[in-house]
Amino acid sequence: MIIVLIGCTENPDVPNHTPGVVKVVNGYLMVTYGEGGLVISNEISGEFIAQIFPSREMNSIDDFDVDGDLIFLLDTRGRDFLAVYSIRNEKVEMVNAPIAVEGGPFNGISAKNGNLIVSGGTTFLERFTYSSSGKLSHPITFGRDRGHPDVLLSSDGQAAFVSTDFGIGLDIDRFGVMSLFIGDNLEIPSVISELGIPESGFTTGVTTPVGFPIQTDIYGDHLLVAHGSGLTIIRLIDNYVFQSASFFNTGIDATSITIADNNAFIIGFEETQPVLIQIDLSDINNPRVLSQQPLQTDGSIPTSIAIGTNDIYIAAGSSGLLTLPLN
Repeated sequence: MIIVLIGCTENPDVPNHTPGVVKVVNGYLMVTYGEGGLVISNEISGEFIAQIFPSREMNSIDDFDVDGDLIFLLDTRGRDFLAVYSIRNEKVEMVNAPIAVEGGPFNGISAKNGNLIVSGGTTFLERFTYSSSGKLSHPITFGRDRGHPDVLLSSDGQAAFVSTDFGIGLDIDRFGVMSLFIGDNLEIPSVISELGIPESGFTTGVTTPVGFPIQTDIYGDHLLVAHGSGLTIIRLIDNYVFQSASFFNTGIDATSITIADNNAFIIGFEETQPVLIQIDLSDINNPRVLSQQPLQTDGSIPTSIAIGTNDIYIAAGSSGLLTLPLN
């Protein structure tokens, strides 16, 4: 049985549940609340639109991605599941029933232009294709068994950027990122480039059950990687090859990054204090910190950040969803 509340103006039903992932997409503010599901509201007016509760097969909704009017939901607790919903004219409906996927802690999900990848956390990745109506193909399983905690697809859906544990004994730092060629056909993606990032593994930035302290976003022809020791900026050339990389010391252990206009917004910890920093990227070779502010929380880990029209939204664990003005 699927329960979806639609068109209500009452507050969503999320007692004792904490926000995990927040996104602003197509004018909607979307927030996961684990067993409390996914809450969707109008980002400008704040009007409550829908709450998608976990189905009978699913234990919770821990991560998600959006492509057009399709919402891809990931449950990472117990036996992991993936489900697809559509949102059209503020009406929500399931378009692909939950299916079991590879999983483990620190999962991620990314969907773009008909391609979908679920990163298996401490296990393999799975690649799907999907139709315009949201119907999923059978998956292809691939990757290293060391784990792939986070994934981000390029805007054209042709490449994936995956954080990974390369293992011990290789001529590369143990943790880092790789780029994969996806293509249009349902086949195993091939590795384009790999980059080990020093001090980017298990740090105070670890969040469960999704996320990992190696988080990525794309800025033009650069891949920005926020991690436990700072910000790594990777220049991408033709076919998403890693051409060069530079390191910028942010002074914090990062847990999430997002980019708006020419600015990167990163949340994380400075020692034990949760903080938000804003970095000017207008000169990508010389990024500079514009501001740094402490987050008023109960000490819980901030796990996700999104930029809206006038506000910054931060999922801050038991401190709830923080809303800060976007200056």
